[in-house]
Amino acid sequence: MRPTFMGLETAKRGLMVNQKAIDIVGNNITNMQTKGYTRQRLDTVSVQVYGGMGGFQTSSIPLAGQGVDMLGVAQIRNPYLDSKFREQYGEVGYYDQRTAIMQELEGIISDPETEGTGLKDALTILSQALADFGEQPYQETNANITLNAVKGITHILNEYDSKLKNAMQEQKDDLAASVKDINGKLKQLAELNKSIVHEVFVSDDLDGVSYGPNDLLDQRNVILDDLSRYGNVSVTEGGDGWIQVKFNGKTVVDSSGNQFTSDELLIGPDGVTLTWNSDNSGMHLENGALKAYTDVITGNAPGNAGIPYYQQKLDDFAAAFGELMNNTIHEDDGTAVFKTLIEAEGGGALTAGNISVSTAWAEDPSYVIRDQNPDGTLDNTDIMKLKAGLTEERTFGKEYKYSGNFSGFITNYTDTLGSDIKTTKARLNASLAIAESVEKDRQGVSGVSLNEEGINLMTYNKAYQALGRLMTTMDEQLDMIINQMGMVGR
Repeated sequence: MRPTFMGLETAKRGLMVNQKAIDIVGNNITNMQTKGYTRQRLDTVSVQVYGGMGGFQTSSIPLAGQGVDMLGVAQIRNPYLDSKFREQYGEVGYYDQRTAIMQELEGIISDPETEGTGLKDALTILSQALADFGEQPYQETNANITLNAVKGITHILNEYDSKLKNAMQEQKDDLAASVKDINGKLKQLAELNKSIVHEVFVSDDLDGVSYGPNDLLDQRNVILDDLSRYGNVSVTEGGDGWIQVKFNGKTVVDSSGNQFTSDELLIGPDGVTLTWNSDNSGMHLENGALKAYTDVITGNAPGNAGIPYYQQKLDDFAAAFGELMNNTIHEDDGTAVFKTLIEAEGGGALTAGNISVSTAWAEDPSYVIRDQNPDGTLDNTDIMKLKAGLTEERTFGKEYKYSGNFSGFITNYTDTLGSDIKTTKARLNASLAIAESVEKDRQGVSGVSLNEEGINLMTYNKAYQALGRLMTTMDEQLDMIINQMGMVGR
């Protein structure tokens, strides 16, 4: 026989479940704009009526219809979409960071938009000065103009070199800041592992509701998303809520028993070599912002052109320019010895950073004037050779050679940079489009839809009203049983 008051308990459970479902809908709506929030859902189950019957109970029918029970509040996520997004976000991180750095380099070594301030303009000014000097090779004024034109080129090279060195240091500082951020995130993940496992262990309530640490899970997912910008992140879920995290193939967050551990990334004295603290192993870079930093800091080849590559290009230009200037103007005694017009400030090999006008020429602009030829005529031969040398074809560099004139060499390395930027931007846009598409799919699963929540709200409210009516009906039935049934014969 059915228990007399069972219907009231059924209605009460239904009211509690729908009230809690409305609470969850409200929580979803209020967190629509919260970063990393995952849509929640109340999981329910029909109350079991089997297995608890007495020895003489032969049917479950009297106990059927006891209503609903709450299992817990679950997050609606798709692990595959999470993994796909993080994989693509690493690509976005690489190309985004590399594009930003390449554009900074473009602003340094490409001829500025302001007319008259780039290397090509400086070469044009020198060529014109030499042409005027060749017409009047005895004029000290023309010699002084030529000296200033050469100084203009050396100063531009010095400035470019200084800015590239500053850019290099900035990238090393940014890399160090990124490593610090990564280490902080790894520690946070280990701490969240510990907290989540604890919450999962103690979360079951007496009424069967298990909310779980959904807020902590959201925090952890946000950190994993942010971490994936730096490199390849893969996640393996363990028992009781903890996860194992691999960063570029290396296990960096793990759990063993009651121990929740995280690794630490270290930077070498050179400011770019990355190793793991746990075993001193090197960092295997696949994608992400870390790879962009290291590529730009160390890249010295055409296929991986970073700051060192363009520093070398400027050094090659300086070496070729110095060779021309120091092997054209003869000494006045008519020997095969040439005057030194360019020297390395501080000594050593000639580079863009140390190239300067020689002391002898700087102190005496007329140093380049040959008083006369052996036959007594004015000599402009060397001056005209110097002018012609600016446009003559020559070989620049040793490892990565270029054949052409000075202007063509400048065009070559600036075109290389421009092409690199164009390619990197195209790949960034492609990666970004894919990442945005995956994120849209992910938000379609995990994000809060106002329309959907509104429909759920109306559904649960209607059910709540119906259950209220059920409670009233049950009360009327009990009133009939208690107060009216069996009263006719009295």
